[in-house]
Amino acid sequence: MEAAVIFAREHGDLEVPFTYRVPEGELAEGVGWPASLEGFPLGQWIADNRRFYARGDMDEDRITQLEKLGMLWSHFDVAWEEGLAAARGWATEHGHLLAPSDATFQGYKVGIWLKNARAAARKAAEIEQRPAQSLPVESSAGALSEERREQLEDIAPS
Repeated sequence: MEAAVIFAREHGDLEVPFTYRVPEGELAEGVGWPASLEGFPLGQWIADNRRFYARGDMDEDRITQLEKLGMLWSHFDVAWEEGLAAARGWATEHGHLLAPSDATFQGYKVGIWLKNARAAARKAAEIEQRPAQSLPVESSAGALSEERREQLEDIAPS
Protein backbone atom coordinates (compact mmCIF):
# COMPACT_ATOMS: atom_id res chain seq x y z
CA MET A 1 0.00 0.00 0.00
CA GLU A 2 2.89 2.35 0.76
CA ALA A 3 4.15 2.01 -2.81
CA ALA A 4 0.67 2.76 -4.17
CA VAL A 5 0.44 5.91 -2.02
CA ILE A 6 3.81 7.18 -3.24
CA PHE A 7 3.01 6.37 -6.89
CA ALA A 8 -0.38 8.15 -6.65
CA ARG A 9 1.24 11.19 -5.05
CA GLU A 10 3.87 11.31 -7.81
CA HIS A 11 1.57 10.59 -10.79
CA GLY A 12 -1.86 11.69 -9.58
CA ASP A 13 -3.44 8.28 -10.23
CA LEU A 14 -2.93 4.53 -9.94
CA GLU A 15 -2.64 3.82 -13.66
CA VAL A 16 0.43 1.69 -13.09
CA PRO A 17 1.81 -0.28 -16.06
CA PHE A 18 1.90 -4.01 -15.32
CA THR A 19 5.69 -4.15 -15.70
CA TYR A 20 6.33 -1.16 -13.40
CA ARG A 21 8.75 -1.74 -10.54
CA VAL A 22 9.67 0.81 -7.87
CA PRO A 23 12.86 2.60 -8.94
CA GLU A 24 16.16 1.80 -7.30
CA GLY A 25 19.12 3.85 -6.12
CA GLU A 26 19.29 7.55 -6.97
CA LEU A 27 16.09 7.41 -9.04
CA ALA A 28 14.21 6.21 -5.97
CA GLU A 29 15.70 8.74 -3.60
CA GLY A 30 14.85 11.68 -5.88
CA VAL A 31 11.10 11.12 -5.55
CA GLY A 32 10.96 9.81 -2.00
CA TRP A 33 10.88 6.03 -2.45
CA PRO A 34 12.20 4.29 0.68
CA ALA A 35 15.00 1.79 0.18
CA SER A 36 12.76 -0.97 1.58
CA LEU A 37 10.53 -0.73 -1.53
CA GLU A 38 13.29 -0.77 -4.17
CA GLY A 39 12.35 -3.07 -7.04
CA PHE A 40 8.86 -3.81 -5.68
CA PRO A 41 6.61 -4.99 -8.58
CA LEU A 42 3.88 -2.37 -8.07
CA GLY A 43 2.26 -2.97 -11.47
CA GLN A 44 1.77 -6.64 -10.69
CA TRP A 45 0.50 -5.80 -7.20
CA ILE A 46 -2.12 -3.44 -8.70
CA ALA A 47 -3.19 -6.14 -11.20
CA ASP A 48 -3.47 -8.69 -8.36
CA ASN A 49 -5.67 -6.29 -6.39
CA ARG A 50 -7.94 -5.83 -9.42
CA ARG A 51 -8.33 -9.63 -9.62
CA PHE A 52 -9.06 -9.94 -5.89
CA TYR A 53 -11.64 -7.16 -6.17
CA ALA A 54 -13.33 -8.78 -9.18
CA ARG A 55 -13.59 -12.09 -7.30
CA GLY A 56 -14.95 -10.38 -4.19
CA ASP A 57 -11.87 -11.39 -2.18
CA MET A 58 -10.93 -7.96 -0.82
CA ASP A 59 -11.90 -6.35 2.45
CA GLU A 60 -13.74 -3.04 2.46
CA ASP A 61 -10.86 -1.15 4.10
CA ARG A 62 -8.48 -2.06 1.26
CA ILE A 63 -11.11 -1.11 -1.33
CA THR A 64 -11.64 2.26 0.35
CA GLN A 65 -7.89 2.93 0.62
CA LEU A 66 -7.28 2.15 -3.06
CA GLU A 67 -10.30 4.13 -4.25
CA LYS A 68 -9.09 7.19 -2.32
CA LEU A 69 -5.88 6.91 -4.33
CA GLY A 70 -7.81 6.87 -7.62
CA MET A 71 -7.93 3.13 -8.31
CA LEU A 72 -9.86 2.09 -11.39
CA TRP A 73 -10.94 -1.51 -11.02
CA SER A 74 -11.26 -2.38 -14.68
CA HIS A 75 -8.88 -2.06 -17.62
CA PHE A 76 -11.94 -1.14 -19.69
CA ASP A 77 -12.60 1.75 -17.30
CA VAL A 78 -8.98 2.88 -17.60
CA ALA A 79 -9.21 2.82 -21.41
CA TRP A 80 -12.51 4.72 -21.30
CA GLU A 81 -11.09 7.42 -19.02
CA GLU A 82 -8.02 7.83 -21.24
CA GLY A 83 -10.19 8.16 -24.33
CA LEU A 84 -12.58 10.54 -22.62
CA ALA A 85 -9.69 12.77 -21.56
CA ALA A 86 -8.39 12.80 -25.14
CA ALA A 87 -11.89 13.58 -26.44
CA ARG A 88 -12.17 16.52 -24.03
CA GLY A 89 -8.81 17.81 -25.18
CA TRP A 90 -9.71 17.43 -28.86
CA ALA A 91 -13.03 19.23 -28.33
CA THR A 92 -11.36 22.06 -26.42
CA GLU A 93 -8.82 22.50 -29.19
CA HIS A 94 -11.21 22.11 -32.17
CA GLY A 95 -14.58 23.13 -30.75
CA HIS A 96 -16.31 19.83 -31.61
CA LEU A 97 -16.06 16.04 -31.37
CA LEU A 98 -16.24 15.36 -35.11
CA ALA A 99 -12.65 14.15 -35.30
CA PRO A 100 -11.63 12.21 -38.42
CA SER A 101 -10.67 8.59 -37.79
CA ASP A 102 -6.95 9.41 -38.16
CA ALA A 103 -7.08 12.25 -35.59
CA THR A 104 -4.81 12.17 -32.57
CA PHE A 105 -4.62 14.27 -29.43
CA GLN A 106 -1.28 14.31 -27.62
CA GLY A 107 -0.43 10.97 -29.25
CA TYR A 108 -3.76 9.31 -28.37
CA LYS A 109 -5.77 8.01 -31.35
CA VAL A 110 -8.88 9.98 -30.46
CA GLY A 111 -10.44 9.59 -33.92
CA ILE A 112 -10.53 5.80 -33.65
CA TRP A 113 -11.73 6.00 -30.05
CA LEU A 114 -14.61 8.29 -31.06
CA LYS A 115 -15.48 6.04 -34.02
CA ASN A 116 -15.72 3.09 -31.62
CA ALA A 117 -17.81 5.13 -29.15
CA ARG A 118 -20.23 6.04 -31.95
CA ALA A 119 -20.50 2.38 -32.97
CA ALA A 120 -21.23 1.46 -29.34
CA ALA A 121 -23.90 4.20 -29.22
CA ARG A 122 -25.53 2.81 -32.37
CA LYS A 123 -25.54 -0.66 -30.82
CA ALA A 124 -27.16 0.70 -27.65
CA ALA A 125 -29.86 2.40 -29.76
CA GLU A 126 -30.51 -0.85 -31.68
CA ILE A 127 -30.82 -2.80 -28.43
CA GLU A 128 -33.22 -0.20 -27.05
CA GLN A 129 -35.49 -0.60 -30.10
CA ARG A 130 -35.60 -4.41 -30.12
CA PRO A 131 -38.25 -4.89 -27.39
CA ALA A 132 -40.54 -2.38 -29.13
CA GLN A 133 -40.28 -4.52 -32.25
CA SER A 134 -40.99 -7.69 -30.23
CA LEU A 135 -37.45 -8.90 -30.87
CA PRO A 136 -35.28 -10.53 -28.19
CA VAL A 137 -32.23 -8.78 -26.78
CA GLU A 138 -29.43 -11.33 -26.92
CA SER A 139 -26.65 -9.30 -25.34
CA SER A 140 -25.76 -5.73 -24.50
CA ALA A 141 -22.03 -6.41 -24.90
CA GLY A 142 -20.37 -3.62 -26.82
CA ALA A 143 -23.20 -1.14 -26.24
CA LEU A 144 -22.50 2.32 -24.84
CA SER A 145 -23.97 2.78 -21.37
CA GLU A 146 -26.23 5.73 -20.63
CA GLU A 147 -23.63 7.11 -18.19
CA ARG A 148 -20.89 7.08 -20.83
CA ARG A 149 -23.21 8.59 -23.42
CA GLU A 150 -23.93 11.43 -20.99
CA GLN A 151 -20.19 11.95 -20.44
CA LEU A 152 -19.74 12.42 -24.18
CA GLU A 153 -22.80 14.66 -24.46
CA ASP A 154 -21.37 16.85 -21.68
CA ILE A 155 -18.40 17.48 -23.97
CA ALA A 156 -20.44 18.04 -27.14
CA PRO A 157 -24.18 17.34 -27.35
CA SER A 158 -23.94 16.44 -31.05
